[in-house]
Amino acid sequence: MSGRAFRRAVNKEYELVSRPKSAEDDSDQAEEESDYEQQKTNLFDLLNEGIDDEEEQKSDENEKAKQEKVIIESLVPTKSISSKKKKKKKKISEKSFVKDKENHQKIDNSSKEFSDKFDSLSNVQKNVDSKETFSMSSNIKFLTVDTRLLDADGEMKRMFSSRIVDREIRDRNYIRTIRKTLLAKPRQTWPPIIKFGLGMDLVEEKDGIYNFEFTHSQQYQTAQISFLQCIATHDSSTIFGLLQKNPYHIDSLLQISDIYKMSDDHAMSSEFIERALYAFEKSFHIKFNISKGISRLSYNKFENRAFFLALFRQIQSLSRRGCWQTSFEFSKLLLSLDPVNDPLCVLHIIDYIGLKAKQYEYVISFTNEWEHYNLKNLPNFSYSSAMAKFQSELKELKELKESNNMNVSHEESMAMLEKAILYFPTVVPLIVKKCDIQLDSDIEENEFLHETSPKNFLNLLIDLYVEQNSPLWTQPEVISWFQTAIINVVVKLQVPSYKASLSDKEFSAAFVHGRKIRENLFDDQIPLDISRYIIVSENSKFLGRLPAVANRSINLYDPLPPPDGTNPYSVHTVGPIDGNIIDLQRFLGRVPNANVQIAERINQIADAANLQAAADRLVEILWGVNNNNLNSNNNEDEITNDNSSMPGGFPQEPDNVENESEFEENENNNENIDDA
Repeated sequence: MSGRAFRRAVNKEYELVSRPKSAEDDSDQAEEESDYEQQKTNLFDLLNEGIDDEEEQKSDENEKAKQEKVIIESLVPTKSISSKKKKKKKKISEKSFVKDKENHQKIDNSSKEFSDKFDSLSNVQKNVDSKETFSMSSNIKFLTVDTRLLDADGEMKRMFSSRIVDREIRDRNYIRTIRKTLLAKPRQTWPPIIKFGLGMDLVEEKDGIYNFEFTHSQQYQTAQISFLQCIATHDSSTIFGLLQKNPYHIDSLLQISDIYKMSDDHAMSSEFIERALYAFEKSFHIKFNISKGISRLSYNKFENRAFFLALFRQIQSLSRRGCWQTSFEFSKLLLSLDPVNDPLCVLHIIDYIGLKAKQYEYVISFTNEWEHYNLKNLPNFSYSSAMAKFQSELKELKELKESNNMNVSHEESMAMLEKAILYFPTVVPLIVKKCDIQLDSDIEENEFLHETSPKNFLNLLIDLYVEQNSPLWTQPEVISWFQTAIINVVVKLQVPSYKASLSDKEFSAAFVHGRKIRENLFDDQIPLDISRYIIVSENSKFLGRLPAVANRSINLYDPLPPPDGTNPYSVHTVGPIDGNIIDLQRFLGRVPNANVQIAERINQIADAANLQAAADRLVEILWGVNNNNLNSNNNEDEITNDNSSMPGGFPQEPDNVENESEFEENENNNENIDDA
């Protein structure tokens, strides 16, 4: 029972027990209260009159004794000759006193019980607060989301003219809702949202952290099974048809978003992602809070994974539009859902997005204080924290220039960059080549910068960092700063007496620690979550380096699920690739001259409903292009090796003439269809 409800019950009980029974009882009770008040007044006066004068004390005590005697005598029944009426009245008075005494005792007990319960409630609240304080580690502050900055339109207004942005906003036909949504704004073109079968339950609350899970009703389960059947048909028009019957089915919305993205219609692709997020938000539990960083979802549960994917694709969409601040807030939200396991590897993008959003202090503090991992031992955070410090110093320098104060140096950021180079030296030649940075040949060809690591995982992380973050190293001030740090490290290794930004002790410690990191910290095997991240981030050039992709099929609505995860729909999965038409996009980068040879085919297909047929046709064209290129180079063995590492379970090369003839027959049939 809450404190307010308990107080109300006590007051009601007090009114019942203190209600007068009769006029005589009322008068007797008034006399008793008068005597009690007189006694209370005298005791108060006794305290206020002081205790220095013994005579006054004695007189007060005598007076008190007399008053107590009077009270006792008035309460004790005396023998007197009276009429029956007086005797009856006297008996009533005695009963009234006894009853009043019991009532007062009952009230006192109730008050004491209320006080005890109130104290108990207060103690419970204090214990809860202490638990929350204990569990709310320093990580929580990095997971809080400013919901005001989740509005991409607001960021666009800050970057560009409000008049231009307002015109674009009007074209989107947003509608006003009674309750403001945070993740997406509904549009007039969207169907009205009603109960569509997606819900959320609170699984556990522990130490101030709330664990939730999405749930599928029987209605939603039917739609999900229909979706899997549509996927198996390899026909996108069936998904459009399913979406007409179930306009807020999540996987259908995300699949169609991918279809539009493949056709370079990013506006429609973004709209379907927003529609999925809007459906999710309408299904949130009342206690699911996206701003405080205390709500968790397990990626092991199939029903939860679509929310992770929707947020990741929203981050991609916002980054493509240049809404870096909004993308940064969504990144924190995605990380807060499962900060320990980080199933989509937000830690490999949040540093880059934070730098683009000019959140320099966040990147520095996050690198130094994140408790789950020592982020300084990762290539991206080792270099990004140094970059954040340098940009922060540049910002401070620009502010001081306006006040004619130039007392700002880059010593701290230079030391951080030197340490990063000592930790991961092979990053240097990759950035130098990628950004076309000029170095002396003696420096550029130094053996330390070209140490090859046998760790596949480490090499992949370094390549991912350079591929993503290299645009940040093209600024002239950054290039000069980078060149100086490289020279300091290389010369210091050759001439120990050379003075770098790091002290001799710090330099030696960083050198030793870096070697330990490279040799002992990273495994040879590439983790499953990194493979999953590469797939959802569309880094097609790295797919061939993922054994997890080579040895298993991929469903883009559930890419590389965790081995211990649950999937109630696994019995309904059909086919090795389950109709993942977007695997075509991943495959494009692996076929020489593919874009040139299929561009005309793409332009010939104008109807969005035939995108699936187009994708199927393009797959066949790609296989023809690939076979022609490989046959011309007499690399028949390469076909088998390449197919074994291809995502999505694409069909292997025909092993016999019968299959090959069938393949050619299907290709001819498709050509006839295209001609028609």
